[in-house]
Amino acid sequence: ASSTSPSLTSLIPVLTSTASVTFCFTEYWTLLPFLHPSIPPQSLSAFWDSYLYRTMPGWLGFGLTSAVTGYLSFRSTAGVTRQLYGWGTVLALGHYAFGPSVAKIIERMIKGPPENAKGELRTWLKLHTVRTLLVDIPAMACFVGAFVHLI
Repeated sequence: ASSTSPSLTSLIPVLTSTASVTFCFTEYWTLLPFLHPSIPPQSLSAFWDSYLYRTMPGWLGFGLTSAVTGYLSFRSTAGVTRQLYGWGTVLALGHYAFGPSVAKIIERMIKGPPENAKGELRTWLKLHTVRTLLVDIPAMACFVGAFVHLI
C-alpha cells in the first residue's frame, strides 16, 4: 500500500474513467439499431450532426478529468500506486489519439453519400471497440487498481 491516504482527487479518476467506459457501452446500445435494415441510412447524417455535439461534455469531460486528476494523483503518490496512476493518465489521454480517425468517419457519415453511412457506422463501431479495449478499459483498470492500493 502507498503511504498516501485516499482523497477525493485520487477517487475522481476512478469515477470519471468508469463513467467513460459506461458511456462507451451506451454508444453501442444507441448506435447498433441504426444498422437495422428498416432504418434509412440518411438518418445517420442528422443523428450524428446532433449527437456529436450533445455528447461532447461526456466524451471530452470524462477523459480530460480522468487525465488531470490521474496526473495529480500520480504526482502525490509513490511506488505501484504512482505507476498505476501514471499509466491510467497516459491511457486516458490515449482515447484522444483516435480522434482524427474517428472525426473523418463521422464527417463522412454526416456529409457523405447516405448509401455509405451504414458502412461508415460499422467502421466507427470497429474503431470504437478497439479504442475501448485498448485504452478506455485499461485506463479504468489502472485507476481502480491505484485507488485500491491507497485504501
